[in-house]
Amino acid sequence: MATMTAAKRYIPRVVLALMVLTNFGRGLIHAFAPDGGAHSIAGLDLSNARQTILSLFAIMGFHQIVAAGFQLYVIVFRRDVILIALVLQTAETLLGVVNLYFYRTLPVAVPGAPFNAAVLVILAVAVLIAAREGQSAA
Repeated sequence: MATMTAAKRYIPRVVLALMVLTNFGRGLIHAFAPDGGAHSIAGLDLSNARQTILSLFAIMGFHQIVAAGFQLYVIVFRRDVILIALVLQTAETLLGVVNLYFYRTLPVAVPGAPFNAAVLVILAVAVLIAAREGQSAA
């Protein structure tokens, strides 16, 4: 039982580290791929307002790169705020999932939608574990 509790302590850190990789990867694609991944990955039609779509994808990509940098900083230098970093990422992912499925949906099914839904569940579990571990340590 003590081994399982000790292993749980690392789950939030591992999840946040995976989000660093995910955010850097997505950010680099959205910011620097010729089509930002809009057509080549998501299948969006870029014939109308191509420049606007690519600009918005680049903004999203730069945001993801900055988020990954912050998360990496937290993992390396400020493990005491992992819960805050996870809550921020969870809130952003939740809003992204709500947008992809309910609010301003895209005209095509994009691979990021089910991926983000799965990531949301993983993040929620990591937040619960981090919150519980923080309370038991206090």
